[in-house]
Amino acid sequence: MYLTIFVEAERTNPSKLMADYSINGDQLARDVQAAIVEYSKKGYQLDQVQAVTSAQSTVSYTQGMLLVFKNKLG
Repeated sequence: MYLTIFVEAERTNPSKLMADYSINGDQLARDVQAAIVEYSKKGYQLDQVQAVTSAQSTVSYTQGMLLVFKNKLG
């Protein structure tokens, strides 16, 4: 059995312009790590990781990470 979760990336927008923002990579890494630890304790192991990206005009950005876990029992 597989379980899929989405970990959203925190974006900061210092100038309030739509295309002017950055991803808080440190926070995203901590959120992904926390999800891995949490689901590992529930009997799952990480099987796949995929970045989820979007595009707006000519700018593409990371929305978050898709984590696919496999149940250790099956």
